Amino acid sequence: MSGAGALSVVDWVARYDELTARRPELTASELDDLGLAAWFLGREAECERAWNAAHLAYLDAGETDAAIRCVFWLGFTRADQGDTVRAGAWMSRLFELCGLAGRPPQSEATAVLAQADAAFGDGRLEESVDLGERAVALAQAARDPDIEVLATMTLARSLIFNGRIIEAFACMDRVMLAVSSGRVGVRAAGPVYCAVIASCLERWDVERARVWTRDLSEWCDAQRGLEPFRGECSVNRASVLRLLGEWDEATTTLTEVCDHERDAHTLEYAYYGLGELCRLVGRRAEAEAAYRHAAELGREVQPGLALLRRDAGRFSPARSGIARALEASPTPGTRAELLAAQVELEVEHGDWDVAARAAAELRAMADTLGTIYLQAQADRAEACLLIGTDAPEQALPLLRSSWAVWRRLEAPYEAAVTRVLMGRANRAFGDEEAAQLEFDAARTVLGELGAVADLDRLERIAAEPGRPAASAGLTRRELEVLRLIASGLSNRQIATELFLSERTVARHVSNILGKLGLANRAAATAFAFEHGLNAMA
Repeated sequence: MSGAGALSVVDWVARYDELTARRPELTASELDDLGLAAWFLGREAECERAWNAAHLAYLDAGETDAAIRCVFWLGFTRADQGDTVRAGAWMSRLFELCGLAGRPPQSEATAVLAQADAAFGDGRLEESVDLGERAVALAQAARDPDIEVLATMTLARSLIFNGRIIEAFACMDRVMLAVSSGRVGVRAAGPVYCAVIASCLERWDVERARVWTRDLSEWCDAQRGLEPFRGECSVNRASVLRLLGEWDEATTTLTEVCDHERDAHTLEYAYYGLGELCRLVGRRAEAEAAYRHAAELGREVQPGLALLRRDAGRFSPARSGIARALEASPTPGTRAELLAAQVELEVEHGDWDVAARAAAELRAMADTLGTIYLQAQADRAEACLLIGTDAPEQALPLLRSSWAVWRRLEAPYEAAVTRVLMGRANRAFGDEEAAQLEFDAARTVLGELGAVADLDRLERIAAEPGRPAASAGLTRRELEVLRLIASGLSNRQIATELFLSERTVARHVSNILGKLGLANRAAATAFAFEHGLNAMA
């Protein structure tokens, strides 16, 4: 962790065993500790029994604030586990106790935080922001760091859904600094870590997620016997590990979640992540099975499934899968992935206009959210479009900018994929030597990662100069169009054959004639036969 001395090792198994052995004689405070130990060990029923007993014992002792705090944690943990019925019952008990006691000043922040959470869950986002700000102020006045960080986290989530992204991430930074400096108790630290990392990944703030995931790993290692944060947090951690190129560890982590997790929401994301890792290393049958499990649980399995279809040469279902998923208006994080995949698929195998619209939307999203990950994705998407035009040199600055971000984020796979595009841009610009240098650099990294499908695709791309007439300076799509022109097809027929719009085909025809210096389709047909391009796939 960041703060000196912030970590202290706690053996929750030993603490649980010691308290359980003395159960009949435990004080209210010790019952509270027993509930906490049971919570860390994932013993939900025992946790609820202990905290319930603790809250009653606190009431008997006249310690109303402590009783209210126990009830709050019962409601909070139940909500975190998706048990909305019990969570609601415990929060009702909290408000009942606050009413009976005239809402003690020390519990005011807790009560308002519960109201803010309820407003957020009900979609009353502006009200949740107001209540969150009030809860933060009350917790600060009461000098209660645990409630302060939880209230600040609730405020951050509400701000995000209100579109106030910069303010939201400022809140999350304050939260994580408080946690990493050791000011926050272990009861609040775990959920806060998980919530912040999840929020970062949802908005593709990978840089923050990477930093806080490393801190979380250290924190988890210091909690012996830890159980509650292995599910959702493990899935988030695996997402970061995948970005960092640590695919074996990410696969092991997700496999363990799939084998032991009971929460359906966590499982659907674990199976999808496992499918992605299997796809990347060429284990197609396993990827297909993992995607199927994720879909059964309700997870959108695009763009992963579409990219798996692409790797198998099934471009039409790949494109339609992406289009269908985008029509469902997914969350910003998923939508960004879908748009990036749509650009790639449509540029190579589909409709240039669709690709251009997807790239424009991705750029707008990157500008709105302001994360460097999305900026790099947007740069790469625009470069994909430019490589297939008459101005491939304009793609290189965008790709260099994108590659610099991947290097900063320590993301080897994304960096390698970007270098493949840099090679293609150099080739389109006429610099084959520079292109092969980029291909070689990408090949080394992809080989180390075991990215089988990408290596296969790279070898096909790198070998293209050996094809007839060195492609005559045309892109793959333009070569396909030229072959069909030489076959005597009209623009409408070519559009049907290649699943393009007639407008896109017309643009390709214009580019072909311009690049080859030809006057009409008849001349293009003669050129194709003369240079052996009429038989190319």
